[in-house]
Amino acid sequence: MTLRSAPARPAPVRPAGAPARFAADEAWGRRAARMLRPFADVRSGPTPAERARISRALMSGDPAADALLEAISRGDTSMSRLREALDEAIAGRPLPADEPEEVHAFVRSVTDLPDWLDPDLADRGARVCLRAGLTGQDVLGDLALLGGYRPSATTEVLTSTGRLTGEGTSRRIAETMAWWHAVAAPGGWRPGSRGWEMTVHVRLMHARVNRAMLDKGWDTAAKGMPINQGDMAATNGLFSATFLLGTLVLGIPHSPRDARAVMHLWRWVGLVMGVDEDFLHERPRRALRDMYHFLRISPPPDDNSVVLAESLLESYGMTGFPRLATLRRQLDVARHRAIATYLNGLAGMRELGQQPAVPWYPAVIIPANALAHGAAAVSPRVRWALERRGDRRIRRQIARYSRGTVQPIA
Repeated sequence: MTLRSAPARPAPVRPAGAPARFAADEAWGRRAARMLRPFADVRSGPTPAERARISRALMSGDPAADALLEAISRGDTSMSRLREALDEAIAGRPLPADEPEEVHAFVRSVTDLPDWLDPDLADRGARVCLRAGLTGQDVLGDLALLGGYRPSATTEVLTSTGRLTGEGTSRRIAETMAWWHAVAAPGGWRPGSRGWEMTVHVRLMHARVNRAMLDKGWDTAAKGMPINQGDMAATNGLFSATFLLGTLVLGIPHSPRDARAVMHLWRWVGLVMGVDEDFLHERPRRALRDMYHFLRISPPPDDNSVVLAESLLESYGMTGFPRLATLRRQLDVARHRAIATYLNGLAGMRELGQQPAVPWYPAVIIPANALAHGAAAVSPRVRWALERRGDRRIRRQIARYSRGTVQPIA
């Protein structure tokens, strides 16, 4: 009897016009994305249509912001005139008629509230974010940021700025934390608030980085746009769906309405940031499906991934503590390494050039979180107390990570 071997799996069709980074290592992509499958609306894939959708996103920037910067470079408007137009829109007054259409289009994109936006639900999402406290910040740092370095999709852009390597890493993390905290502050998502202002600022900064890197000869055929719709959508997913998943596995349960509220908040923030609405979802499992597909076609880690991961983990040893500083820094580094190993897995840590650690801290914090947040699920007073505590701790962490050079925005 002759045994027949299983037929080889056909290679997925490569979308026309996809950059070389697209699915550069299909086997790695399948391994990296495997851990998301139980939590996402996914059985297989991405399908050819989904692959083509992501391929187009990798070659697309932010048309409204790009057009605005082009109008500024032509001398048709200026940043000061843009700020005046934004102020007029926030006040409910007509925009200056002499401003070019590029200004009008950009202002509309960040100030017009879509019909689907529910202010009460967005406010609830912000409270859920604050309630997660330091556990939420740990997830953003040790899963969203550190885990985001595993695919080398964005690592060259991140290292080229120099702000996430070396001694400046702690300050840059504190600045990101301060922006996130401002968005999650009461009303921080609303046009005119400090959180909204910082989001608009980040969007324009991304557009400037794109122009600068393209001017320096960035190879779009190999790497796609420097900051593109695919990577921006994945980053928004890290702040929303991945945040919910990470806090869940660290012991914080989320009711379906609370989970939808967080997604609702970040759907709006993503829109202000310039992310294509096609990638912004109300359901965590639908967003995690996109995250799964992004990982499936992402390139594997590179040398920049290792550099960024080492800089991030070393930065925890530079935290400013008022007392017993050396001992507490050592404990903080150990705590983050334990969380990072638990959330990213042994393979994830090794791919980033890091020695996996025993996940002792999750064993401590999971039951504590389950007890506190379980009580919050039935007690408004406990929910309020956790939100206040989360706000205080995040403020303190911003100051510690930056050694007092960054203050909370809100």
